[in-house]
Amino acid sequence: MAVSRRSFIASVGAGTAGALALPLAPNWRGYEALGAALPQDAQQTQQQLETRRADRLLAARPGMIRIDSNENPNGPGARVFEAIKAHFSESNRYPVRGEDELVAAICKVHGVKPENVMLGCGSGELLRAAVRAFTSAEHGLVSPNPTFEAPGNFAKFIGSPVIAPPVDGKLRLDLDAMVAGARGAGLVFFCNPNNPTATVHGKGAVTSFVEQVNRTSPETTILVDEAYHEYVADASYATSVPLALANPRVFVTRTFSKVFGMAGLRAGYAIGRKETLARMQPWLLGSNVNQLALAAATTAIADAAHIGREQRLNREARAYTRTFFEDAGYTVFGSDANFMMVDIRKDARAFKTELLGKGVAVGRAFPPLNTHLRISVGTMAEMKKALAVIKPTLA
Repeated sequence: MAVSRRSFIASVGAGTAGALALPLAPNWRGYEALGAALPQDAQQTQQQLETRRADRLLAARPGMIRIDSNENPNGPGARVFEAIKAHFSESNRYPVRGEDELVAAICKVHGVKPENVMLGCGSGELLRAAVRAFTSAEHGLVSPNPTFEAPGNFAKFIGSPVIAPPVDGKLRLDLDAMVAGARGAGLVFFCNPNNPTATVHGKGAVTSFVEQVNRTSPETTILVDEAYHEYVADASYATSVPLALANPRVFVTRTFSKVFGMAGLRAGYAIGRKETLARMQPWLLGSNVNQLALAAATTAIADAAHIGREQRLNREARAYTRTFFEDAGYTVFGSDANFMMVDIRKDARAFKTELLGKGVAVGRAFPPLNTHLRISVGTMAEMKKALAVIKPTLA
């Protein structure tokens, strides 16, 4: 039976995309929409994965404006592409020297020692290793609701309980509730800025939170995910890397998928005390970052001019987008990242499906925030085109 584009999109929105039951190998960062759910019921899990796979395939159609997965729309830049081309001849060898070179570049940027750095296939591999290393059936994971779901879903998959304190009325992480939930927990996942809400906590709040958790639950480890660090505008914010170097119960993860524009290359890293990172090491793959990604990341992290340009472009397009929604009377809860969360006052899932049919891919729904839409920041040209479609759809 022939299937029209409209009926196919409608079936995706209804969760019946079984026709796209393709083999799935979701990455944890840019492809979060593929692997975001691991409920106990296997049939339900498969249906959700198929639906999200279909959703991603629609977003990737030619001509689609893709502002759905918090990717950098501009890519990694000319210097990175030159580095990749220069290392093609090493593609037949397992990476050795490239790993050391990337670690050295990270150490230079952060002022740390090689023993304080751990590489990962994106930060996603490191998040999974952390859940494996620090949680168990007796000592669970604290993962707010909503936040980046991969750690919580993997914890459920391996049988570790998940404590999920809801965000507050301003969509900020409820730190008091997280402190209470951390008693006896193995790991706390603290995404700062938080995905999907784009809200951020300042240095003082994070330091106080760590002190409280250390005092009330001294065996609990705190993972501070700084995937969107470079995009933060809040003057009170600061990286938690100094905390991670001083405190064996804290470590930080970073990714090259966002400001560096390398979501498809898969590279990330963790910074912490040697003894803390050592607990995660057994759960990592050997040669987990490929030759070309190593060359790209080593070049990207040192390219201050390109990073500054990407920050500026994101800041300008982000401000333009925020102003559009606020002038139209909608509440934007946060924008300290390359995305924002907007209360559109209607069903976000249905709204997303409608936009797909008009050539614009936005973030999926994040229950229980069912009327909130996550919009990634594209180029200024993309945002102008997307908002021209969104405006009448909102009306």
